[in-house]
Formats: sequence, C-alpha cells, structure tokens
Amino acid sequence: MEFERATDVEALPGGDWIRAGLQDLAQGRETAASLLVAIGAPRLRRAGLRVPTHAFDRAEHRLYELLARTDADSAHSRYNALIRRLVSFERACECVGWRDAARIRAFMDAVERAATKPMDVYFTGGATAVLSGWRGSAIDVDILMIPDDDRVYRALPELKESLELNIELANPGDFIPEVPGWRDRSVSIERRARVAFHHYDFYAQALAKIERGHAQDETDVQEMIRRGLVDRASLMQLFEQIEPLLYRFSAIDPASFRRAVVRVCGSGND
Repeated sequence: MEFERATDVEALPGGDWIRAGLQDLAQGRETAASLLVAIGAPRLRRAGLRVPTHAFDRAEHRLYELLARTDADSAHSRYNALIRRLVSFERACECVGWRDAARIRAFMDAVERAATKPMDVYFTGGATAVLSGWRGSAIDVDILMIPDDDRVYRALPELKESLELNIELANPGDFIPEVPGWRDRSVSIERRARVAFHHYDFYAQALAKIERGHAQDETDVQEMIRRGLVDRASLMQLFEQIEPLLYRFSAIDPASFRRAVVRVCGSGND
C-alpha cells in the first residue's frame, strides 16, 4: 500500500491514529482508527493522502457505537476527542503542502483516462521533488511522454486550468546532452493499465540542475545526494561522458559547468 509521504504521517498531530487507520481501512478492518479515517476521507484525499477506497456506511455512527460498547459513559467524550484529533491532522496536512501532491496525482489519473495506447510518462523537476517528499509544493510539472499521444496533448490545456498546474513538456535532455542509460535508471512511481509513471533519471536531473545553478536547484541536488538517490562519484563519471557533447548546447559554458559539477561531487568527501 502506498501513501503520500508515508514516513511523515506519524510526525503530524494525530498521525499515529491516521497511520493505523489507513492500514486498517486498506484491509477492511473496522476499528476506531479506520472509522476515523473513513470519516475524514474526503478532506484527507484533498490534502494529498492516498486513502483506500474501502468505505464504511455511517462511519460516524459506527465509531460512536464502537466506543460505547467498551465504555458507554465515556463514549461521547472519547468520540469528540478523536474527531478533534482528526481535524488537527487534516489542518497540519494542508499546512505542509500536500495539496500539490494531490494535484499531481489527479494529473496522473487524468492522463491515464486520456491515453489511447501504452505509454511512459517521466516526471522531472518540482514534480519529482514533491512526489519524493522533500518539497511540499512546486510551480511547474515537467513531463516527457513516450510515445506521443495526441489525445493526451489535447487534454493538457484543460488540465492546466482545472488542476491549477503549470504543465510543461520538458526534461533534462532539452538542456544538457542526453545522459547515457537514463531510461534504465529512471525510477518507477506507478504502473497503471495504459500509463507507466516514472521519475526521470535522478542523475540526469541533478546534472541539469547543477548546470542551471539556481538556489532551489542546488538544494534539490543536495537532497538527492542525502537520500542516496545520487552518488557523487557516479555523477562525476556521467558528467564526463556527456562533456564532449556540450558544444552542441550553445547556452552552456563547458568550463563553468565542469567547475560546478566538481564542486558538488567534491563536497562531503571523506
């Protein structure tokens, strides 16, 4: 079972109950925790959590009855305490920026519905950072679709408006030479009936970010390294493989690019 930023759930107020409730709900177990999640499911989904589709009818009444069976006298106060716990968690979810993750997931749903043939969609940039959990929000959703699907292309303008996302057809290969082996290193996010979603190769993303050199790009690269998604030695080796092709990209200064990569790959070495 997958949750958005699952490792962070228990860090939020009431997260221990929500985590247990998500697991119980996925397995169809009727517990106080699963009924609490069922009550909050619409708002939790809007906040970006992947709540199981299993539902309990009249969840509010069932939760109260469950509490009353163990101690009728305290059922009312315990019910109210659990609802307060749920509301605190929902507010915390919205504060940490899970809405963008929810919108990206909604975009994935829409692409799956629109696709007319099997295809691969590769996320890069802010979308990768949000779905991987080190950023709560992103300005752009950059994607690469292989192969092209005209119906998906036609759906993009409407999706930009309805989801309030700036969807761009862009990937690292537009800005730096194609990094050898990028497809094999791209990380699977989710495979559906027609569309397989991936994070575009983290090494290619890191090199493109290093070349651009914005403050957020440098933060993202350091986060990739910290999480073990990118190894400094391998990053340097891959840069050296594309270095002879940099002349094809007139906007790149090869010497400056090399210095930036050396700085990143040299930092933190023992």
